[in-house]
Amino acid sequence: MDPESTQLQQALIASFLGPDPEPFETLISHLMSSSNERRSHLELLFNLCKQSDPNSLSLKLAQILQFSPCLEARATAAILLRKQLTRDDSCLWPRLSASTQSSLKSILLRCIQREDAKTISKKLCETVAIGYFLQ
Repeated sequence: MDPESTQLQQALIASFLGPDPEPFETLISHLMSSSNERRSHLELLFNLCKQSDPNSLSLKLAQILQFSPCLEARATAAILLRKQLTRDDSCLWPRLSASTQSSLKSILLRCIQREDAKTISKKLCETVAIGYFLQ
């Protein structure tokens, strides 16, 4: 990969994982795109975020679960977070700092208590159950 492409990817990752929640929420919403080409490109960026900073990625997903007014974004974030915690070669849990693990546990439990949408509550419960068994 040429240096210009690498710099562009690093800038996108920094934007997605930075303090402004909007770029990451946009990434999440576009991961549901019906366009295979667009979705594939965004999945690549999501996976680069996962490789470069799993703590920030996990906390960004949790932030969407907590604060996004968009039902679809919260549902997608719950699914993506669950997938990141599933025991397989790509499982993030062992790579997360103790602080991030603790924050995720607290956030997920608070989200379960506050979530009004039953479909998202179910996804959150599944995520918590997987996280419980990873300990």
